[in-house]
Amino acid sequence: MNYKKIVSVCCTCHNRKDMTLACLKSLYQQTLVQKGDVILKVFLCDDASTDGTVEEVRKNFPEVAIVNGSGDLFWAKGMEVAFSEARKSTSDFYLMVNDDVVFDNSMLSSLLNAYTAANSIYSDVAVVGSIKDAITGEWSYGGKDWNKKWFKDVKKAVLPSAPYAECQLANWNCFLLPETLAEKVGNIENVYDHAMADYDYSIRILKSGGHIVTSDQYVGACSRNETKGTWQDVSIPLNQRYKLLHKKTARPVKSYIHYCKVAYDNSWFYWFILQYVWIAKTSIVYKLRGYRA
Repeated sequence: MNYKKIVSVCCTCHNRKDMTLACLKSLYQQTLVQKGDVILKVFLCDDASTDGTVEEVRKNFPEVAIVNGSGDLFWAKGMEVAFSEARKSTSDFYLMVNDDVVFDNSMLSSLLNAYTAANSIYSDVAVVGSIKDAITGEWSYGGKDWNKKWFKDVKKAVLPSAPYAECQLANWNCFLLPETLAEKVGNIENVYDHAMADYDYSIRILKSGGHIVTSDQYVGACSRNETKGTWQDVSIPLNQRYKLLHKKTARPVKSYIHYCKVAYDNSWFYWFILQYVWIAKTSIVYKLRGYRA
């Protein structure tokens, strides 16, 4: 198919030079870009990298529009900066990517194929790219089903399926957003520093009457982030886990309250408190198992 579409890529980076360069290389090697069927515009927010990222990007990819960050943006705010800059120019689609993903050459083809199939049914639809672990080949990031039970918020991975599979939540490791839907939903909420902004945007898409579908196949490789040393690490003392929970890279109180209000409406406080209960429960269970052993 001959799309001849303008796709504006939004990405943020900080001191991951090799990863960033590998990601950019895989973007420009897309089959549709090489054939001239897609015009790629890349907007990269560099959050004050000190490892030579900016110099290497300018050397190897001079066409990339680099926006300088302040050094304390983290992922969500960096993506907000890149997205805001991208929206100043003409685009048919915005492609949100994480710079630790290396994309298959068919990534854009897969996303646009899924979009075309779903758009024949839904007027407003976004596509999340399914990402696999580079070593195991198993699903690592992409779309998720969302089932809010009373005592547990269940999020289950949705595997890629042709022509697409429907989902409710999307990781922004690879996320194709048509300009018409971006105009309806708006920008990334600036209340988020690092996490939850992609889920927030997913929910806002659904509330606007839009839909989210997955790509028809895996489109790239990226391993999941480690939980060791984070608030999810049950081996860490309980009081330290609570401190880690409130870090900017985790769930700061202000931003997580906002997310809970978006996600759970009037029951937001219950879900906000539930995370503390869950952390305490898992720490107690871990300690009891250690005593028994």
